[in-house]
Amino acid sequence: MIAMANQNNILRDAIAEIARTARKDSIKKRKKRDLSRPASKWIVPTRLGNKIGTALSIVLSTVGCSHASSESGGCTMCSYLLDGTEEPPTSEQIVHQFQTAMHAVDDKESPISVKLYTSGSFLDSREVSDSARSEILQKISEDDRVEQVVIESRPEYVNDSLMSDIRCILGDRIVEIGIGLESISDSIRSICINKGFTLDDFTKALETCKEYNIGIRAYVLVKPPFLTERDALLDSVSTIVKAAELGVSTVSVNPVNVQSYTLVEKLWRARDYRPPWLWTVVEILKQAREAVDSQVTIVCDPVAAGKSRGTHNCGDCDTSFVKAIRSFSLEQNPIVFGSLSCDCKREWQHILSHEDVSLMHHI
Repeated sequence: MIAMANQNNILRDAIAEIARTARKDSIKKRKKRDLSRPASKWIVPTRLGNKIGTALSIVLSTVGCSHASSESGGCTMCSYLLDGTEEPPTSEQIVHQFQTAMHAVDDKESPISVKLYTSGSFLDSREVSDSARSEILQKISEDDRVEQVVIESRPEYVNDSLMSDIRCILGDRIVEIGIGLESISDSIRSICINKGFTLDDFTKALETCKEYNIGIRAYVLVKPPFLTERDALLDSVSTIVKAAELGVSTVSVNPVNVQSYTLVEKLWRARDYRPPWLWTVVEILKQAREAVDSQVTIVCDPVAAGKSRGTHNCGDCDTSFVKAIRSFSLEQNPIVFGSLSCDCKREWQHILSHEDVSLMHHI
């Protein structure tokens, strides 16, 4: 056992070093940004209880993720630090970014779910000052169109003081803290993803949120590096089931997309990594929906789907698969997958059965 633990530590450190090197390269490529510019945003339909509303995702420009900019090197698949700014924006600039983005949604598109991202953690005071955070939440509380607020953060920033403030300001609105659980396996999360926190850390954050009637939106990563297609499928399903048992309110299924200046990109360029098949994503959603209580919402809106850097099949059937996945997120009914078919299914099934054993079996 001691020898295995030492081996895992050596492996984790080696992978973290590659992540650090890639991260340094990404920081060199980071462009100087106008801190007064509007936040990045996108608008899509979303399910809010029994209604269909509008999700407004807002990405505020900050100095970026503390984990990514630390000596740990950040996560092996993430280059969102590239979206960060060299100079920390002022509180006024961050609030202005938010206000400009909110103007993108009109009254006809309500009810609204506002999702607050920073390419890091909205609850990290290094990225978003306490005053800016409070002012943004206050402005949301004054907008009657907003029924749900999703705030992305790592678990170490979740505490009683902040959760109490959030609940006090937002009143009885639905609130979720989005946390990248990624995998239920501490070994996969630590070695393959270099995530920097344990399942215990996630569970403590979840229990803290429950005290304030705040939900947890658990992000589940489909096919971290070093896993086979089959192991990725099994890991994602078991992670969703366990997350639901722990008491999360929503699961967001996120297939890996190959981002620049990451360990994943290095593997992909060396032809040692392929993003997950859309067949795999659909199978995960089907199995998870069958196994998990209907009160837990399962959503998926894959980035770069149908492209070589994102989850894809053969190319001929990708569009229909992505459409079905997005329909599932709104309807929560796997019947939307019933009509999907393509000859590439045989290749996918062959890979599931015959691909070499992955790192998962050695950690």
